[in-house]
Amino acid sequence: MSLNPAGRKRLTTTLVVVLCLAVGTIVGDRFLPFRGGGAPYRQACGEILFPVDMDFIPQTTPTGRRIITTEFEETGRGDEHRFSCMVLGDDEILLWARVEVTSLDEQAWRDQIEERRLLPGRERPLDIVINRAPEGLEGKDYTALSGDSSAALRLPCKLPGGKNVHLGVTVTAPGASDGDSDEQRLTIASIASRVAYHSILKTGCLSPMPVPDQSPEFAS
Repeated sequence: MSLNPAGRKRLTTTLVVVLCLAVGTIVGDRFLPFRGGGAPYRQACGEILFPVDMDFIPQTTPTGRRIITTEFEETGRGDEHRFSCMVLGDDEILLWARVEVTSLDEQAWRDQIEERRLLPGRERPLDIVINRAPEGLEGKDYTALSGDSSAALRLPCKLPGGKNVHLGVTVTAPGASDGDSDEQRLTIASIASRVAYHSILKTGCLSPMPVPDQSPEFAS
């Protein structure tokens, strides 16, 4: 069947459009790792997570790629402070960072972490090299732990009015690719440190604040 000039022109235009769409999809899938959620992802956590290399969250093929979205909530100051940042792929949790103000002692906090299954797998201590704790909480009064695709921090905080509390920070990454690799563990611990630093300021902890190093290492 032969086409007249107008028909050939329409066919050529259609093929060009289809080709451009196909190329755009492939390029977008390859170079936009958070397609569908790039801007929300950048804004959702106050740019806390944006600088972090998130390659430990696996991506699927161009034809079955996850659509990444985020949910973010932050409320209150003092002992009312709460922080939650969730990264989802096709409505499944890939990473969840949380902060709560707690008055629990270390053992009770550890028991709560275990009960909630927030530090699964092999537990390893972290060295997050914090500065001097607030007056009344001197010494190494913090806990920093790494689990498979997870991390948990408990940091001292003295609130206005003199109340001594701790910030309980947890990061879990169910969508991580290799939960027990050292590199991935330290990346997740770094996320926990970033979130902790943010919440120390938002909570209103009094100086000197126990600011954690954002490049933690494993404790010897």
